[in-house]
Amino acid sequence: MEILMAIFLFLKTGEKFATQEMAGPTVTAFTDYVGTQAGVRFTAQVLNEPAQAVKFSEAKQPLCGIVTAGFYLTYAKALAMEPVLEVRREKVAAERYVLVAKKDDSEKLADWAGKTIATTLAAEQRYVIGVVLRGQLGDEIRLVAPGSVEDALFDLAEGAKSAANGVLVEESAWQLFAEEPVVGEQLKVIFKSEDLPRDLFVSFRGGDVAKVKAALLALSEGEEGKQVLGSIRVEKFDEVQADRLAKARELFNAK
Repeated sequence: MEILMAIFLFLKTGEKFATQEMAGPTVTAFTDYVGTQAGVRFTAQVLNEPAQAVKFSEAKQPLCGIVTAGFYLTYAKALAMEPVLEVRREKVAAERYVLVAKKDDSEKLADWAGKTIATTLAAEQRYVIGVVLRGQLGDEIRLVAPGSVEDALFDLAEGAKSAANGVLVEESAWQLFAEEPVVGEQLKVIFKSEDLPRDLFVSFRGGDVAKVKAALLALSEGEEGKQVLGSIRVEKFDEVQADRLAKARELFNAK
């Protein structure tokens, strides 16, 4: 059987560990396993900056990859991406974000115009403002990328001079941070997003990924496959929730 050679892009916007140096070996082991099942010899590339991912995609022409919903909505047309599957992460029942502020800060969202929010999704500004926040904090919100969500939360709780006014964090992560005495006592949630699209497995430029899709769907059916999924903290791959993605696209395009 002829083996197809192809590139697999793995993008996790703003995640400091999502680099070729740190996550490359793990992602390569994952794509090697999937490729063996699908008859593809993948070369995996891990990135955490959307701008770099665009340049890489234009230069290297990946067959497929896993990207954030914000990246897909922003560059679907430019990179001819098609959503194929969605990624259900381990222990994450729904993808939601919460905006965390100091205990004595205003809970009136109109009061947040022009304030600074720290978030790993700072590079996906249009997605954050229009889809995650649904425009409720206005267009003047300033997004900044923290060194880490943990640092941003502790800086806010401790009143550091460099702290942002608020931190936009995944709800599942916040539930853990809120148990920290310093954070839990000083901070509160003032906004919670609706359910958001999950990260997506996409094809680029009409690439035939039928066998790769089948291999990904099959991973959660056996113990070996589950171990492979666990290595990248994924529970399973599912069919795309088209209605949820369409709603996000509508909000995104309204901005």
